[in-house]
Amino acid sequence: MRLVEPMVYILAKSQVDRDEARRWIDDLGASNYEIPEQCSEAELLTVLAGKRCYLSFEPGLNPNITRVRKDIVEFIENILKSRHGSVLEHVTYTFGIENVSRVFTAEMNRHRAGWAISEGSMRYIRFSDIPFWMPFSIRDEAEDSEEIAAAKTRTRAVFERAFRQMEENYRELEDIWQLDTLKEFKEKKKLTSMMRRIIGMGVATGGVWTGNLRALRHVLTVRVDAAAEEEIAYVFSLILKKMLESEPTIFTDFEQTDDGFWKPKYWKI
Repeated sequence: MRLVEPMVYILAKSQVDRDEARRWIDDLGASNYEIPEQCSEAELLTVLAGKRCYLSFEPGLNPNITRVRKDIVEFIENILKSRHGSVLEHVTYTFGIENVSRVFTAEMNRHRAGWAISEGSMRYIRFSDIPFWMPFSIRDEAEDSEEIAAAKTRTRAVFERAFRQMEENYRELEDIWQLDTLKEFKEKKKLTSMMRRIIGMGVATGGVWTGNLRALRHVLTVRVDAAAEEEIAYVFSLILKKMLESEPTIFTDFEQTDDGFWKPKYWKI
């Protein structure tokens, strides 16, 4: 049994092939359009997709358009403002998310639209100990009354006792089936699959989640809110902070509220 804290890693993100983009734009008849250099890959791909929708790479390419926005920040803000969110779907970010419970993954995997998910398999992975995250709601805070502090202390003791009991039960099953003596992986897998059923949803796990930016904005909107489940709210606040560093233009409308949560200016795109 060991306590862990959630961790978020950006493993990958979309990258534009500028040579191919140049050929594409030229074939569209916009040879005078200069592909922006001072921007992120996400910004560039979003701008290219947005300009293709309206053939607005340069004035006159589309007879309906006599002037175009050249400032990338203004262009992307207009996309958010006008709810033209489909162009954000072309940009993806891949996250490694570790030390989160099955409570988190059950909540997160409901948002599968726009996401690719590869979660740690409890059918294959055998535990040497059982990691878990202690919820903030039962951690001590300076403003706690004596009654609340006592309740939290007793609750943590129940958590720890439950996880110790799970581990003892797990070790007993390993001994009953003599897992350490087995050589065939298919037999180990079969038994590990059976044994996982005694482990609660609080066990820490992890995996890889890839989401497009429209899907990511949606999850952030509903999950960094005060009404969200506490663990997923915490993890996605970590993700939002990383996105504010990586893609400030696309996520700058998220503002922190007085209670420490976040709300976007543009709610649904």
